[in-house]
Amino acid sequence: MTKLTNYQSTSAFSNAMVGIKAWLETGHRNPNLTGLPESLKTHPLMHQVWDGIDATQVWDCHAHIIGSGDSGTSGAWATPRMDTWRHPILKIQKWFHVNGAGLDKKNEDTSFVSRLAHLSSEMPEGYKTMLFAFEWAHDETGKQIKEESIFHIPNDYAARIVAQHPQHFEWVASIHPYRADAIDALEQAHAQGAVAMKWLASSMNIDPASSKCTKFYQKLQQLNMPMITHVGRESAVPGGDLNVNNPLKARAMLDAGVRVVMAHCASDGVDKDYDHGNKLVSSFELFTRMMDKPEYEKLLFSDISATTLFNHAWVLKHVLQRTDWHHRLHNGTDYPLPGVFPLISSEQFYREGMLAKEHVPFLQEVRKYNPIMFDFAMKRLLSYKEKQFPTSVFETRGFFRQLI
Repeated sequence: MTKLTNYQSTSAFSNAMVGIKAWLETGHRNPNLTGLPESLKTHPLMHQVWDGIDATQVWDCHAHIIGSGDSGTSGAWATPRMDTWRHPILKIQKWFHVNGAGLDKKNEDTSFVSRLAHLSSEMPEGYKTMLFAFEWAHDETGKQIKEESIFHIPNDYAARIVAQHPQHFEWVASIHPYRADAIDALEQAHAQGAVAMKWLASSMNIDPASSKCTKFYQKLQQLNMPMITHVGRESAVPGGDLNVNNPLKARAMLDAGVRVVMAHCASDGVDKDYDHGNKLVSSFELFTRMMDKPEYEKLLFSDISATTLFNHAWVLKHVLQRTDWHHRLHNGTDYPLPGVFPLISSEQFYREGMLAKEHVPFLQEVRKYNPIMFDFAMKRLLSYKEKQFPTSVFETRGFFRQLI
């Protein structure tokens, strides 16, 4: 597997330092309060947030499972490098994620599930979260490389969480296409109820343009299973060759007829423009080019998870203005990120002219108790130049539950 370049290491370190600086300056850490107060449940802004929304159609399409395997039954795994200051970026990231998800560090597996189930129970009935499995890194021959992986969440574990809490969760499979048993594993995941496939190409060592993926794409298309794939720079799960996250690499999937959901609207990073001499341009520019291609109108989609991070406001403004894209956008929280206080600031979006002043204290209070409610409410209240996200961006169930 390709190692981090100096540029990528510096970039990841810089992002981590920005987050630490914000935390130190604001003193923000998630208090993880329990029990959304009645005053917030019945607040006029809460009524506004849910007005016109059919909660039974609202599926958060981008959420991560956190686990260490400490339950002895989950099969979840995280690299020991996250627990030592010899790898400061990983250790700091783990601290933020554990705090953001409100985990008991001595009981990570079960506290993750119980906390998220509780948060989900405070959402209107019918609301669901799509939980991601997460594949190991593999080499070019399809062999698992544990030492190059950051974390692993087995498909079976994600499916078991859904079986325990079917009123709150759906699940998304993650399978490396180079595996000898990739097609069998895909068919099994589909039979177990997986509603989509998730890749983070750089951390899993997948080249989406490789011919090794051809049969996998054919099977995805046959099963009508969407692919949710990260595009652009990746900082939360460092490692690997970031070039494979280039949005243009997804053309092989699209040309095979696979419905592709590009995560985060490619809101971070730069990539080579293969169509114009490999010059470096923003990943968002390449994403925009692909979204604007008529032949991908019914195949290419995006989620708006993580677009509210402190350094992504410029992308969110653009996406809000592109009303011609809105029917192809899906909401996701990127949980547990909404619970990581330094990463998202409602005050910032007020200063950017995207929230009203009275929205800020309401959102700040909601976030202390329920970060997924906060994420939903903030995106429902956001506007820019009188443009807001329509209800279709949040009512995503139909896209992921399409019949074959």
